[in-house]
Amino acid sequence: MNISEAMKLKTKIHASCGIDLKMLDTSEDGLVLYIERKAIDIGAYKLLADYTAQNDLSLQLDIGNFIVSKNALPPH
Repeated sequence: MNISEAMKLKTKIHASCGIDLKMLDTSEDGLVLYIERKAIDIGAYKLLADYTAQNDLSLQLDIGNFIVSKNALPPH
């Protein structure tokens, strides 16, 4: 995923879920997002999980960061 695609996806997630995100990194098939711990609650996580599921994306939580990918992510 190039930086332009990643920025568009970050913007879409922010607009859909109302969660303030910081993009930490991009990869060929996705991006790593950081969300402040105080902003994370079960409702915010559910919104993000629902958004990724509806858009055929994979979501994984890894040490406080969310990994969003176009491809299936292995269990962590």
